[in-house]
Amino acid sequence: MFANHNYVNRAITLSSTFAIGLSITLPAAAQNRFMDIDSDYWASSYVQALTEANIISGFPDSTYRPDEQMTRAQFASVLSGGFPTPPTRAPITFDDVPEDHWAAGAISSAYAKGFLSGYDDGTFGPEKPITRLEVLVALTSGLGIDTSDADAEMLAAFTDRGEIPDWAVDAIATATENQLPVNYPNVQQLNPNRNATRAEIAAIAYQALVSSGQASAIASEYVPAIAANPNPGPVNPEAPATETPATETPTTETPTDEFSELVALLSNPDADTRKSAADKLATGGADAVPELTEALKSDSAPARAAAAYALNEIGPEAEAATPELIDVLKDDDELVRALATSTLAQVGLDQSVLINLLVAAVQNESGLVKDVAADALVGVGSDAVPALGDLLENEAANALAKKTAATLIGDIHQYDQVDDLILESTVPILAETLNDGDSEVRKAAAESLGDFGSLADVAIPALSRALLGEDSGVNQTIASSLTKIGQQSVPGLTAALESDDMLTRLYAADAIWVLTEDSSLILPTLVSALSDGDVETRELAALGLTYLGRQAAPALPDLRGMLGEDNDRLVDIASLALLILNNKNDAQPDLGFLKTDAEKAESVPAIVEAVSRLWS
Repeated sequence: MFANHNYVNRAITLSSTFAIGLSITLPAAAQNRFMDIDSDYWASSYVQALTEANIISGFPDSTYRPDEQMTRAQFASVLSGGFPTPPTRAPITFDDVPEDHWAAGAISSAYAKGFLSGYDDGTFGPEKPITRLEVLVALTSGLGIDTSDADAEMLAAFTDRGEIPDWAVDAIATATENQLPVNYPNVQQLNPNRNATRAEIAAIAYQALVSSGQASAIASEYVPAIAANPNPGPVNPEAPATETPATETPTTETPTDEFSELVALLSNPDADTRKSAADKLATGGADAVPELTEALKSDSAPARAAAAYALNEIGPEAEAATPELIDVLKDDDELVRALATSTLAQVGLDQSVLINLLVAAVQNESGLVKDVAADALVGVGSDAVPALGDLLENEAANALAKKTAATLIGDIHQYDQVDDLILESTVPILAETLNDGDSEVRKAAAESLGDFGSLADVAIPALSRALLGEDSGVNQTIASSLTKIGQQSVPGLTAALESDDMLTRLYAADAIWVLTEDSSLILPTLVSALSDGDVETRELAALGLTYLGRQAAPALPDLRGMLGEDNDRLVDIASLALLILNNKNDAQPDLGFLKTDAEKAESVPAIVEAVSRLWS
């Protein structure tokens, strides 16, 4: 559900919701969940098992991107939420982790629990990729695995053991004895200094759960063989077949009186104590729901939030708490409302009721609750689009709600293709929204129309009219969307070449070039911009000409004329443009005007942010 879509920001990490005391098995239906992970992919069993247990997440395009790296901040989020061990030292503040950093709480928690440390200069390096060595050392340290009796002979399993630094030998030997490493493609190569991938971290994290008796073992040829496995656990029956037989996991039911004791701990002033109790209650499943439902009525906001967290972890089995969860949507505490919203999205509410609740949250809430509701609406899919269209047409709705609704419509189409009937009714609403008085709403509507591509061709007249507006920022998005819609947009874009706003003319020129590759249509605009407008606009025009390559030859006299300018910046940019063009470089597919800086991949899904904030 949590997604690499426009609303949430383009990033995803392993979820920080590891289940405690839960024996994880892999249902057969999970085998082909991600389009980029085949059933014979080396880490398929690990990734799919943790996904089905709501421990890690994929992307809304049905990919997992197993070979992407993970940053230290993202790994801290995994550790903070996934391993609720008690703190072993006081938290500290790192120089490069401001209080408002998305992972500040997770980093502080991971440090306090002994998983991760900073550097000698007082920094943490949140955006640095984490290495396989760091992952193994962190898990060994934070889980309190005794390294005093480390057997260095364990490292004989690795041909590259010489790459392990002296300070980490004991930790890696102990990790190997506990079968934490998973070495693909060569089981004999640890590759300690290579940056860890999402697939590798999923595999190693799963092995850590197996080592501590919290998950069933998955047989894998990439786990180094040792003389004795201290805690192998039962074998996952869906894992690749080996000679090792599957065995049953012993199960114990938590007595009701123990549930009461755990619920009492939800009011404890120590966050780690509350989280440990909440995690244990979550493993009780439906049996713990009555006690947790009562805890939602506590006078203590932290206790209500911890109870809501546990119910969210229980997921569909928390259905009996539905009336109380709906009631706490009015709670004064934002975290309680956010977690209740997330849980309600899982418990099997009637689809229309759920959609109404989520759209109401988008309309009336802000911050985490709105973000969680927005994520859930993407998960609902195309059935949510008509209600979002109604929100766009609601004159009483605020600008933020309308912006969110417009963005979500485009996101849902990318995630769950909208059928023709819904499309026919929604595109005109988005087109009408281009007349909204708020520029951010207009921009969101234009971007959403672009997400529909050629299916939004009926909105071309409205987009073309809006392109003549005075807000060049919105016009950049409109030009980009018209490009996505296709060739039918060229007449409207050509009309925009006469706009009074030079930036809008440049955006239109870029879009026309993408669609036609006809330099004759746009050269007059680019040449005009060399002498008209502010310095930044003239720079853009000069650099845009370089993207045309030899087709920009007619503009050479005008570029040479810029060499006599008083402004050194303009002279430098003209000199650069002439240098490039004199080398007769090939034309590029666009002029660069419609490109925007990529959003930083440093956010996490809304519910993960809520959980991280809950325990920080």
